[in-house]
Amino acid sequence: MNNTKHLYIHIPFCKHICTYCDFVRKIPSSNEEVDLYLEKIVDEISGFFNKCKTIYIGGGTPNFLSDHNLDILLSSLQKNIDSQTEFTIELNPEFVTESQVNILKNNNVNRVSLGVQTTNEKILRLLNRKHTNIVVEKAINLLYKHNINNVSCDFIYNLPLLKISDINESIEFIKRNNIKHVSFYALEIKDGSIMNKRNEVIDIETEEDQLEHIENVMEKIGYTRYEVSNWSIDKKYFSKHNLAYWDLEDWKAIGIGAYGFEKNVYYQNYGSYLNYYKKNQNWNQKDIYLYILMMGLRKIDGIDLNKEINKKAYEYFKNKINYSLVTIKDNKLKANNVNILNEILIDVI
Repeated sequence: MNNTKHLYIHIPFCKHICTYCDFVRKIPSSNEEVDLYLEKIVDEISGFFNKCKTIYIGGGTPNFLSDHNLDILLSSLQKNIDSQTEFTIELNPEFVTESQVNILKNNNVNRVSLGVQTTNEKILRLLNRKHTNIVVEKAINLLYKHNINNVSCDFIYNLPLLKISDINESIEFIKRNNIKHVSFYALEIKDGSIMNKRNEVIDIETEEDQLEHIENVMEKIGYTRYEVSNWSIDKKYFSKHNLAYWDLEDWKAIGIGAYGFEKNVYYQNYGSYLNYYKKNQNWNQKDIYLYILMMGLRKIDGIDLNKEINKKAYEYFKNKINYSLVTIKDNKLKANNVNILNEILIDVI
């Protein structure tokens, strides 16, 4: 019996490609291509009957879909939700409309992740982002108007030309718009991104300085950091879907490029957009234990050693752990400083 309670769905289509992005994404060649992909996704959803604790629709740009197609997708998931389901969709601010938000509300979407990245509009243009701050605030207000109040905003630091003053402006934006959840991600230049092709590089010292500033200011304005890259104004707004990843709960992946983990099998969907297949990585015990250590130490609360599998992971690696970098308290294994996870993990890998 499949007891998977978490579902990720990938919508790869975009109107334009951001310079930093290395996710599976494409500008569709026709409306028919989008329609055929959606048909395949909905067909796969039709065979999955589990009630989910969380559903997350990511991309790409999920709200690049037409209102009609978005409604078809969300309607197909109604059998998988109940009143407790965290139902998240990623949105690009420039595509948010009143009719679109109505569709989200009517289909019980209760959490939205907005890709803001920075409030410096000159840098946004360098990233090939098309929105403005006014457009983002309009999108937020539309969501609030329809009582979708659990809004998360994504930002990136250590971007080219980004200064501390720009970060301060972004944090002021967060305060002004009463954003419940915020993610600050360090810029990563990965294979497949436009930035990588341009041979752009990352300044590690600037990255560390900017992260320290973000930590200090976010704490001052009342946000709790609960994971390396995530802050929330209240515990009830923690991302339950991401917590499932970090706690290694099973999740199903639908769509090209999506990763899943079910019954100790980690997989990714490879192939073409209309004919993808699962490529399994059958993890051994060490792989599972290492994932638990890597993901669990990202959380500020650390790894709960009362959980049997977490305890086994700790027992497996306990002789390799540098105990000057971690603490065990109340039967939880925590990083003394989550900003130096690589230093902790290098001894155990």
